[in-house]
Parts: sequence; C-alpha cells; structure tokens
Amino acid sequence: MSNIRVWKISVGGTNNIKLHKKSFKDKVLYIGFENIEEKNYPYSGEEKPRKQENQVALLQHGVSIGDLVVVPRKNLRASFLAKIIGPYQYVENSEFEGFPRRFEIIPISKFGDFQLNSLETKKWDFTTVSLLTYSSLDELYMDFNIEKDKIADIKNEENTSENINEYKNILLSSKNLILRGAPGTGKTYLAKEIAKELTDGNEDQIGFVQFHPSYDYTDFVEGLRPVSNGDGTIEFKLVDGIFKKFCQKARDAKKTGGQDNFVFIIDEFNRGEISKIFGELFFSIDPSYRGEKGSVSTQYANLHETDEKFYIPENVYIIGTMNDIDRSVDTFDFAMRRRFRFVEVTAESQVGMLDKELNIHAEEAKIRLRNLNAAIENIQELNSHYHIGPSYFLRLKEVKFDYELLWSDYLKPLLEDYLRGSYDEVETLETFKKAFDLTKNEQKDQAVADDNEGDENDDADY
Repeated sequence: MSNIRVWKISVGGTNNIKLHKKSFKDKVLYIGFENIEEKNYPYSGEEKPRKQENQVALLQHGVSIGDLVVVPRKNLRASFLAKIIGPYQYVENSEFEGFPRRFEIIPISKFGDFQLNSLETKKWDFTTVSLLTYSSLDELYMDFNIEKDKIADIKNEENTSENINEYKNILLSSKNLILRGAPGTGKTYLAKEIAKELTDGNEDQIGFVQFHPSYDYTDFVEGLRPVSNGDGTIEFKLVDGIFKKFCQKARDAKKTGGQDNFVFIIDEFNRGEISKIFGELFFSIDPSYRGEKGSVSTQYANLHETDEKFYIPENVYIIGTMNDIDRSVDTFDFAMRRRFRFVEVTAESQVGMLDKELNIHAEEAKIRLRNLNAAIENIQELNSHYHIGPSYFLRLKEVKFDYELLWSDYLKPLLEDYLRGSYDEVETLETFKKAFDLTKNEQKDQAVADDNEGDENDDADY
C-alpha cells in the first residue's frame, strides 16, 4: 500500500444531504461542477488546484484506484471513509450531472469503535478535491480511531521516495558522496535511507562508523591489537579494521556471482584526521580505481601470511556526512575532497520529517523553524550554513511540546555558540527569540484568505 494516498472529496456540496445519502447508498461519489463539459482535462500536477477545470482534472488523473477518500458532510465533518475501486466517468441525467467515481465503504468496525458525535469541525481547504497532508491525516486517524499501521506506508509528501531515489542515483554514478549541511538537518538519517534504498533494506550490506579525533588507520583498515592467549599472557596480533572487513564481505559476495550493493556510511566525516585514517587508501577510494586495478599494499603488508593486496570492490559505495560550520575540525583534505561528490542538505529540504514525527504539532514547528532560520540568515556574520535543522525540533517530544524548554535547553545554547564573540550577541539573541516565538506568517495568512475568497466564486458546490 506504499503508493496509497488519502483525499478529501466533497459530494455535491457538503450540505447536500440528499446527494450524500445517494452516494452512500449507490457506493458512488457524485461530484458535480456547473458549466463543465464532458472532456479530458489536462492535469497540472497541483495537489490542491483552485479552478473547476483543474479540480476535474485532479479527479480524472490525480485520484487513483486504491486511494482512500474522506467524504465531509455538514459543517465539514468527516462523514465516512471509502476506497476508490473504479475509474471516473461522466454521467448526465435528470438527477445529477458530473464526474462520479465508484467506491467501497471501509467499515469503521474494521479499525475500531467510531462515534460521529466525537468529531470536531474540520478546517478543510475550500476545494472539492484535495490531497490530505500528513498532519491532516493524524486528525483523520484520531477521528476514526484508526491505528496508523492499519493504513501503513502513507508517505510524507515532502520527503518522498522520489527524493531518496535521486540521491541514490547520485551515489550510483559517483561512488562516493558527502552529505553536507547545517547541524540537525537529518544528514545521518538521510544517509541511512539512501543506503536502505540501494541495498533493498538488507542491513548486512550496510556498514556504519562515526569518525572522531582519536580514530585512526588501525581502527579503519588494519593494525596490531592486544589479544589474550587464554593463559594470562597478552600478545599483539594483526586485526582487520571495520572498513577492511566490510570490503571483504562485498568482495566475497561479488566472487559468488552476487550483484548486491554494499553501502558504508561515515558519520561526522570531517571530525576525523582523514590522512591518518585512510593512509594509502587515498588511491583505492578514487571512483576510477575501484576494483583490483586500485589494489594497494597496506601499511602492515609485511605481517600478512600471504602476499595479499587491498582494494575497494566496485559494489561498495561510500556516504559521508559533515557539518560545514564545525569549528573544532581542520579544513577538509583537498586530496580527499576531489574524490567525493558534495551535496548540500538544507534545513528546508528536510522539514518533512516533522510531519511524520510530530503529526498535528508539525505545522507550528515548521512555522517557528522557518521564522528562526530567516532571522539567522539576516545576520551579517551568519548565513544558511548556520540554519537550525528540523532534527532539533524533534526534541519537542522529550519536552512535551513545551517550546520554551526547547528554546532554553536546545536552541539557545547552540545560537550562543554561533554568536560568541560578536559585539551585539545579546540583542541578536533577542531577535532570534522573537522570530522563534512567531507562530504565524501574516503574508501567508493573507494569501490563504484571498484564495478562499476565490474558491467561493470558483466552486459552485460551496
């Protein structure tokens, strides 16, 4: 059901009780528009188009068989839940003229007890057909007492599999990818999602390590380690590091004819001393030298029992994550830099994670996040690299959605680090707090009001 979407479709005007009853009885959504002729209307791709022609196009091409539909009734309350089982068709008779879609009622008992009088008025968009957002769906689940895993895999539209697929294709073509961006933008989470996509979710084909200043070659490739002999004595033995073991696993899979991809994730890439960690692997890691042609002798080659050489197989892909503004690390090694493709992960591109994790609280969180980031970018010494990532707002769960605690315990300390040493630190911090406290965008609210005014003229159903 991963492609199923949930729509709001109004039947002949929300106050047309007669047509509502007829729809329920006939198992057909009767959707009518004035002065709309029978023809194929081109679909613009909008999820909430305003004009009647675009609404019909959405009904014809946007709503798919298998999609779920919430049908609102008087006072815009949710009336019933349905699943589309047939294509649209044009109907013209004495009772009704329009574009119906056939459906089947989803019994509420299938999901739990449901009481109509428990519903609150819904602030649906003033359109006949519209795709529900993830946060709206949370209200839907509560209204119908539906467990979310019963209608699972309804993806957040702002972080679709198409976006993950785009990153996957970048990794496939470049072999080595660095996800860079401001703190809290979800780079590590994104790296894991890309890895899952490339390996079909097989965790045995995904490796993970986090670099830090004391991490070195012996941890990553190979080195001498103290090993107990069991008799109380200790000796040093040559032990493979995490990356070498991972590459050996990928080599073994390839030797047996497997076509599996292996993805190795390096978190906090630039916190490690890159030259010390990779050593002679600078050569092998180059995308043009993958496979046996990139074989090198390791630093401990003289201790190997055989004359083995190390190389990175063609089926190994590397994803690194790094914060651009981390002042505790040196500049990224230029020799390594040219071996990786760098893609910026912005705070705005990842706000969709809030819809999925915060549900009905997501909209306010996104407004506060965007207002705060706009204020940060207006400071001369700062820019978009200093934006606050949406991951910080996931802490709202821990503080029980207390925004003052989120500010004092998580956001303010970070912003103070940003501003340390600036001559107007106190005033700037106050500016940030005022932006964070804003819970609406006046220009956006006015635009919505103007749209709603136009809807009343465009949609005769209302």
